[in-house]
Amino acid sequence: MTEITLTTKGQFTFNQQLLDHLGVKSGEKVLVKKLPDGSLKIEAEKNQIDILSLSGSIQSDIQATDAKLQDSIRQSYIQRGVVA
Repeated sequence: MTEITLTTKGQFTFNQQLLDHLGVKSGEKVLVKKLPDGSLKIEAEKNQIDILSLSGSIQSDIQATDAKLQDSIRQSYIQRGVVA
């Protein structure tokens, strides 16, 4: 565990070991998520994938209706014993 101190300006400074662990360099952003238990999750922003940025990156000739997709999802739950 690493201890960091809050400055009088309300800022934290992370040591190089923590920055290396996150894989962030000067000028890059980190995300801080508040978790329900009161803790924080800190991760490099660059490790996040925006699902919309993937649009058009996968090509397929498979076509399925909403009903077929819903049925496939239902069948996978049945196979895993989630739905009786």
